[in-house]
Amino acid sequence: MRRRTPVIAAVSLLTLGLTALTAPPALAAEVTHSIADVQGDGAATPLAGQTVTIEGVVTGDYRSSTTSGYRGFYLQTFGADETPGRSDGIFVYANTAEPAISLGDLVRVTGAASEFQGQTQVSATTVAAYELIDDAVGFPAPVVLPNNVVGAAREAYEGMLVTPEAAYLSSSHQLFNFGSLWLGVGALPVKATETTDAGEAAGAIAAANRASRLLVDDGYSIQVSNSAHVGGQPYFDAGNVVRNGDRFVSPAAGMILGYGFDDWRLQPQRPLSDASPATYAALEPTWQTANPRTTAPEEVGGDLSVGAFNVFNYFTTFGGDARGAANAEEFAIQRSKIVSAITSLDADVVALMEIENSDKLGEEPDEALGDLVGALNAASAPGTWAFVPTPASLLADGVETDFITNAIIYKTAAATPVGASFADVDETVWDIAREPIAQTFEAEGKTFTVVANHFKSKSRPSGSTAPEPADLQGFFNAERVEQATRLATFIDGITADAEKGANVIALGDFNAYAEEDPAQVLTAAGLVDLVPNKTDEYTYTFDGELGSLDHAFATAEFAESVTGVDVWNINSPEWSDRGYEFAATEAGTPFRSSDHDPIKVGFSSTAAPVDIDIVSVNDFHGRLEAAPPIAGAAVLGGMVNSYREQNPNTVFVGAGDFIGASTFTSFIQKDEPTIDALNEIGLETSAFGNHEFDLGRADVDDRILPLADWDYLSANLYDRTTNEPAYQEYDLKEFGDVTVGFIGAMTEELPSLVSPDGIASLEVRPVVPEVNRVADQLSDGDEENGEADVIVLLVHEGAATTDISSATDASAFGSIVTGSNANVDAIVSGHTHLAYNHNVPIAGTDRTRPVLSSGQYGEKFGHMALSVDPTTGDLLSLSAEILPLAGAYTPDPEVAAIVADAVAVAKVLGAVKVGDITADFNRAKQTAAGSENRGGESTLSNFVADVHLWATRSAEPDLAIMNPGGLRADLKFASSGAGDPDGNVTFAEAAAVQPFANTLVTLDLTGAQLKKVLEEQWQPAGSSRPFLKLGLSEGVEYTYDPTAAAGSHITSVTINGEPLDAAASYTVAANSFLAAGGDNFLTLGQGTNKADSGKIDLQSMVDYFVANPTATPDYAQRAVGVKVTAEEPLEAGDSVTLALSSLLFSNGEPTAPTVFVSAGDVQLGSAAIDPAIVDTTDEVGRATVTVVIPEGTPAGTLELTVTVPGNGTSVIVPLEVTSSAAPITSVTAPSITGNARVGATLTATPGTWSVEAPSLAYQWNRGGVAIEGATGTTYVVTPADAGASLTVTVTASKDGYADGVATSAARTVQKITTSTTGSLSRHLSFGAVPVDFSIRVQAGSGVEPVGAVKIYDNGREIKTVELAAGDSGRTTVALGTLGRGVHLITARFVGNDQLAASTSFPNLYLRF
Repeated sequence: MRRRTPVIAAVSLLTLGLTALTAPPALAAEVTHSIADVQGDGAATPLAGQTVTIEGVVTGDYRSSTTSGYRGFYLQTFGADETPGRSDGIFVYANTAEPAISLGDLVRVTGAASEFQGQTQVSATTVAAYELIDDAVGFPAPVVLPNNVVGAAREAYEGMLVTPEAAYLSSSHQLFNFGSLWLGVGALPVKATETTDAGEAAGAIAAANRASRLLVDDGYSIQVSNSAHVGGQPYFDAGNVVRNGDRFVSPAAGMILGYGFDDWRLQPQRPLSDASPATYAALEPTWQTANPRTTAPEEVGGDLSVGAFNVFNYFTTFGGDARGAANAEEFAIQRSKIVSAITSLDADVVALMEIENSDKLGEEPDEALGDLVGALNAASAPGTWAFVPTPASLLADGVETDFITNAIIYKTAAATPVGASFADVDETVWDIAREPIAQTFEAEGKTFTVVANHFKSKSRPSGSTAPEPADLQGFFNAERVEQATRLATFIDGITADAEKGANVIALGDFNAYAEEDPAQVLTAAGLVDLVPNKTDEYTYTFDGELGSLDHAFATAEFAESVTGVDVWNINSPEWSDRGYEFAATEAGTPFRSSDHDPIKVGFSSTAAPVDIDIVSVNDFHGRLEAAPPIAGAAVLGGMVNSYREQNPNTVFVGAGDFIGASTFTSFIQKDEPTIDALNEIGLETSAFGNHEFDLGRADVDDRILPLADWDYLSANLYDRTTNEPAYQEYDLKEFGDVTVGFIGAMTEELPSLVSPDGIASLEVRPVVPEVNRVADQLSDGDEENGEADVIVLLVHEGAATTDISSATDASAFGSIVTGSNANVDAIVSGHTHLAYNHNVPIAGTDRTRPVLSSGQYGEKFGHMALSVDPTTGDLLSLSAEILPLAGAYTPDPEVAAIVADAVAVAKVLGAVKVGDITADFNRAKQTAAGSENRGGESTLSNFVADVHLWATRSAEPDLAIMNPGGLRADLKFASSGAGDPDGNVTFAEAAAVQPFANTLVTLDLTGAQLKKVLEEQWQPAGSSRPFLKLGLSEGVEYTYDPTAAAGSHITSVTINGEPLDAAASYTVAANSFLAAGGDNFLTLGQGTNKADSGKIDLQSMVDYFVANPTATPDYAQRAVGVKVTAEEPLEAGDSVTLALSSLLFSNGEPTAPTVFVSAGDVQLGSAAIDPAIVDTTDEVGRATVTVVIPEGTPAGTLELTVTVPGNGTSVIVPLEVTSSAAPITSVTAPSITGNARVGATLTATPGTWSVEAPSLAYQWNRGGVAIEGATGTTYVVTPADAGASLTVTVTASKDGYADGVATSAARTVQKITTSTTGSLSRHLSFGAVPVDFSIRVQAGSGVEPVGAVKIYDNGREIKTVELAAGDSGRTTVALGTLGRGVHLITARFVGNDQLAASTSFPNLYLRF
């Protein structure tokens, strides 16, 4: 129950006396502002200094008695958030007031609004300022704090219970003193100068990292060491391992987002410490392990390895100038951890940093180093490890060294020192750092030198209060640059020494991140920074940001032998209290043995394998712009850049169709922007695709090849004149001593995929023998004709499905995969737009080869990783993967600029409005997401056929046909963005549908040929797509049996309601590709009287929309699958089963649940429709209906009507029926009496019949079509009948006889009379004055006149206008200025099917 109680110290009523009759201020106060009002929209309250009364639930309690230091409460509005964008939480400062309120209570508070250290608050410092409204109402549900809400944007959540969308522990360095943990939001932040050169861009990254930082606090504003703090830090303990990178999990109620001490902080609902009651554990966050410990570094390969390890002030001396452990007990733990770490690191040679310089302390040189080696040998076996003595040059008098030094240790069984250790001694450089120490080794016949390094730290100079340098590189950067420069010279001296050789690796703590000046000095000197180049790991964390201060810089020669690099994250992610000197330490484990993570580098004593990355794309089709899942060219370029940056041995190849069938941006500019983009990306070689030949060979030879910087390949395209290969057959790419050969091949279906006339000079030969011929040539040992260690086939042919069976069957593609010789190591394919990655056994070997396709449009890409022995040329490993591309890589700016320029041009050309649609016009789809099904009927294909029929109407075609492959985009109803409202169709969208610029052709076929064209939808055996569904213009319908033998599928065809006449001639409209026999529709190529209309398919669609501004999809199927199962001969009473298919579309069109089968008006059966998609076919929408032939059915053809009311589909299935019953025959025909005019009543006379007293049924017809509901003996003529012919059909029935049907002679209904009047704007003028003529046409029976009106001057036609629906029969025509003299102006309405013509009286006009 809701109640209101003043919050007053508990006293008796008697003690209150009369004052109890007067409420304290808070009790009397009403709410003046919501919490959101106080918070406002900005960083500060808009009500500063004003007294406000607010109401909310107590979500946080830090009152004075808790000793938290905050001395107040958090309140949050109770109930639904009615002020999105403004915070509903706030801090209430109570000072020492102790109101009787608790967490979860609903209270009202009066106080002054203000800001304190960046946080909005209300100051209410007396008990009287608080009023309990209701106790224990609970807490508002925590709000998700989105990852992208950072910095000042978090003001909208200040003071509220929140739970971060995704946050990860980034640092625990403030846990011991402030009880705080740092979080990375979304991902762990990386130091700006780790990835980016110091400067503006790095500054932006640093600022973004700072803005995203989020702290988990303990509810105290005082340090843990403060005497007022109860207990220690609350979050970590020795028994539970939590590491940087582990995911933060909020408590169930969330945590409160507060701001203080210049950071956004998640506060628990009460102050927490390790002394808090057990019940407070529910207020603590938990951690989901996302960065688990590992017991050893990752495998780095090779037969040798080197490592680097900062041993964290390993001193055997205690006190004085010694660093590290304070006593023997601590040292024992430290040593156990260091020994465990180095042992598990398992490197053959290890460079050490921060080990005691014993000589500097007056001890024996290398005393501490010897101690460490002794401990390592004790943990393994005597003699396992040895150390490199400190170079004599560092022990000489006058050399200034530090109390810590560098060192090198090694496994004696793995490496042997060559000569003495040596160092670079130059106290003008190394006076504030540790001199680099070097040792040359010999191992497994390989000579290499290891240099241990430790540059000057970034720490502020002692006593300095200077701010951090603005360039983000820390203090002493100039000195580190000087040290890097000196180190590069030192390494040059090593490589110049023939006894030491060129294999040098410098390891250690360089106190510089990867893109800082010192690191750049070393890489500019030709050294390879292996850590960022070979891993995505980091060695250090500082202020919650990851980065690598530790590096392994190798000479190019050494880097070539590197087989792997790992940063073993045993230290930087760990809680510092795991170190040797704290209670949570874990003796004998490697974890937190140091603050830097060790590095391990694997390398080979022999020539290292050559690792090659092959990235591939197929069927890109000019998809320049990003439209997920399409990545766009700039991201494609970013992907290639990324691989090349990681591995210079990267090659970008393709399997054809980079251009052609492109989106508008590329298409309208003849794909030249796509070619420019691919040139910029650096496409190196590709097979031809069929779409490269869309405009014929001449376009390829004269335009495409000169524009493309890459090599186009095909081994099976021959010049018919020379009988030689028409194009380059293969391309060789060299990677050091390894050569990869790429062979190109084209689908054998090319002549059916492009206009045959355009490639008349080319012969397409079988793929397999031509590919094998070239592969054998590249493998025969003859350098003169080209040799390759690895062979990759780039073939523009592909699998029909993503199942591996489609890559190994008897299809054209399966034959390529299984028939290619064993020396073809991999196959990159395309053409069918499917993404797959198979490992297919190579016949006669124990090997497999990857067979892959990346799908379509740059949605994905293929990646193959090869490792090849450079000495033998043997392929050591080969793996393949298909990876998503959209959004996965940083866009290439140069490519992005090319795309932007292309878009700007296309935007101007493509923004023109063409027309409107009322819903989507889609292509058919398959079950695979986004996969087009060219075997399915589609609303788009049928619509385009309708457009082609309309566009060629001057040739009076009977029908139009459209091929599914000619449609490359859907027409979508939904807006694509600003300026493109729903339903709008632009020129660009229309162009995307038909991007091939085909012309429209008409030709004549016989009915038999037309049926054969429909049969050719079932493609020849082995075709990549077994079935291609033709789009048909409205009025063409057919049924087919999907189970029939080839050439016998089509069971019936009607054109405009009439059965197809096999002997008759029909005029067909089709695009020029189809008309030439493309897509294996060879019969179309045999048509006669071919006439090219000269109309481009795209322009025809534009013209169509001009004439028909709005288009609506037709959801009726124009083809229906029907398989009839029945015992013949059929008689009345027999059962017939119809297996129906193709009753529905497949791409989101309206579905219909039921199909009905009827005979005449009698419904015989129905069935539910299965909407499941059937890939590669048109069988979507299947149902089986069993019906019984009605009793009394006469012999002859019984027409069963199959209808799907839900989408308008209706087809006739004729059945031949025999009957023993005698039919009723008409003796005298029915007739119609009465006046055939609108409004009159007509009467049907039934005629006479061959039997007495039959039952009679009537059906009135208009133009041969039954009039709905007109089934009586009389019929009242309606305006819709005007000008039409009416008949009546009489059906006579009688038991024992077959029904008789007869139809009367037609009666033509008079047209409705009209009257036309005209009025001139003037009848007399002197001089040239414009004249207007207003016309009105009126018709009887309430019919609105529509149609043409002709205007005459003295009997000569001068204008024609159209009256449209909605004009109400009125229009005004501008006649302009008429000549001098007398003019008699008349208007004549020419009439239409319903309305009679009429002419106005002449209107006199005189001009002087």
